Amino acid sequence: MPDPVRLYASGPEPIPATASDQVRQPVLRARDIRVDFAGVRAVDEVSVRVDRGEVVGVIGRHGSGKTTLLNAITGVVPATGDLFVAGLPVRLGSPERSRRAGLVRMFQTPQPVRALSGADNVVLAGSDIRHRGLLAAWLSRPLMARVEQERQFGARVAPDRAGARGRPERGADVLTYGERRLLDIARGMVAVPRVLILDEPSAGLNARETEALLLLLRGVAADGVGLLVVDHKIDFVDALCDRVTVLESGRVVAEGTPAEVRRDRRAVDACSGGVRDA
Repeated sequence: MPDPVRLYASGPEPIPATASDQVRQPVLRARDIRVDFAGVRAVDEVSVRVDRGEVVGVIGRHGSGKTTLLNAITGVVPATGDLFVAGLPVRLGSPERSRRAGLVRMFQTPQPVRALSGADNVVLAGSDIRHRGLLAAWLSRPLMARVEQERQFGARVAPDRAGARGRPERGADVLTYGERRLLDIARGMVAVPRVLILDEPSAGLNARETEALLLLLRGVAADGVGLLVVDHKIDFVDALCDRVTVLESGRVVAEGTPAEVRRDRRAVDACSGGVRDA
């Protein structure tokens, strides 16, 4: 496994924080989200907020509605409620709308194109179809040039930040599962998300791979990206998340810091059997 300590060792210097940066700004607000399947309410009036640079976890038993909530926010399943990204309303029900708003979804299983190298996978993830075609070429040349520069920079930096320095040309088919997970995060990073949404990112990883993932995601948050994370490893959630939302039967039963949630009896009962130590 590549050394995760080299995380974020390259790239531009971070922009100095201003006074306004000291107060976290909401980058995602989902309000009263509801999802029904054949008359059964899978997500029932759930609200969640993610601030800029904040990591919010969603935990609960299997079947409590965690993945369905992510699917609703990212437009994968029909849902009702209100969604705001960076203060602007985003209509639910379309993955393309949510992605254009800056929500980038990572699924439970890493999904690189195995026939391509790691570097090519990252470049592919940064593609933006809005700036292709003859009309865009005539009307948006400066914008196209900037997008191309950002894409090339991201393709160089993202794998390095994900701990894959020196191996960008390796085929995705020969990477270990843990390396494919880090590559998947790099693919999400190059899309320049406002919020990175991850479903069970630590599943299938050993202790060292989990630590590498933890360092990577904390570095992403330090760059100002909000993270919304579903995971079952309680130690991982404790170390990663600033706040936690607990679901039971599609409803919120507790919210707070990991320490506060640990002290909440209803939250402990709701997670019993669904959250395990790693």
